[in-house]
Amino acid sequence: MRRAISITVLSALAGLAQAQNAPPYDCSNFLKYGANPGQTKANFLQSPETQAWNWFVCLNQPAAQGSPNRVWEGFKPSDQVYLANGAQPKPYLPQQPTPMAIQAQAQKLGMNPNRVFQNLDSTQQVDGLILQMGNQVPAAQRGQAVRFHILMGQDTFNYILDKKIYNMNGQAALTGNLNFPATAWELKTSWIWIGTDAAFKQKLESDGYYIIQAYYPDKNQYQVGYAALSGMHVINKLNANWVWTTFENVNNSKYTVTNAVPATPMTNTTGPTSAAKPVNLSFQATYPGLAKYELIGVEYQPVTQVLANSQLESAFQSTSSCLACHSTAAYSNQKGYFNFALKQQGGIVYPTTPLPDSAYAGYKKLDFVWSLKRAQWQR
Repeated sequence: MRRAISITVLSALAGLAQAQNAPPYDCSNFLKYGANPGQTKANFLQSPETQAWNWFVCLNQPAAQGSPNRVWEGFKPSDQVYLANGAQPKPYLPQQPTPMAIQAQAQKLGMNPNRVFQNLDSTQQVDGLILQMGNQVPAAQRGQAVRFHILMGQDTFNYILDKKIYNMNGQAALTGNLNFPATAWELKTSWIWIGTDAAFKQKLESDGYYIIQAYYPDKNQYQVGYAALSGMHVINKLNANWVWTTFENVNNSKYTVTNAVPATPMTNTTGPTSAAKPVNLSFQATYPGLAKYELIGVEYQPVTQVLANSQLESAFQSTSSCLACHSTAAYSNQKGYFNFALKQQGGIVYPTTPLPDSAYAGYKKLDFVWSLKRAQWQR
């Protein structure tokens, strides 16, 4: 049920994403290589928010003419990279077919066999807490977890494969720090689980959510149904420096709630930033299909700031800094993965500025890529 993405089709998307008074942006270059290789950091700094929206639009174009899938749905999900037995993953392309058990359930439910099924395999945030569904969701869905998913681009995958760091054995054998190529990037997404509730699905569609077909493992079986995109981190390198951009749906407070008692609607406390607001209005007017998504902000090396997505960092928004936290990605054969949780408030406070190099004595740096922590030992 997965479909490979044609580079020819990607080339046809060139120039589709551009803000008012901004130069045309080449989607095909971004989708093939990551950040546009012709884009200098100086040009990026003229309006990081415009480039963030360019990238978001590129990723959310149809994968091919008439395709029901968006471009990003064809990228490599982390569950196909960091395998349970630490085995070598299959090549990036062709895409792996949806498991037969999922296809059988989907057929019974009348779902579209031409659509990709994403494995929404995670519910825990960085701090180990779970963001809950609530407020205006159906009674049967209240208290369920918002789900998460990580995908990566081909050059990110190839680097992991070449370095043999898809398992713990390879990471333990590292003799130096990692340095992902300048074309590397990842996506981290959050999802409101719909299941098979048609009325709830229609309500979310009317609130501008992008709906996918999805599944997740549940004990000895799979739950199969629909899910709504509530948040997305777009992470890539630009001239060898990492950039974080984060988007979420403006209606998230209707459907996600805090873990406090009593639960209250989940809101974003860090954005949209003042620089993001006018760019949001421009792109939302230009792309009605994305009009209910807003850019919260952009963070890029070496500048760090407090920036959070209410769906991905809900419980620690006040101490969330994408670059500061990810800069701590490191592994030691003696100490394991670096613990970036500070001692304040029981260890759910995180650095908002980079730690000194001395903090990493005995560690190998993982070049900001914390998804490597999903690797397993090959026995």
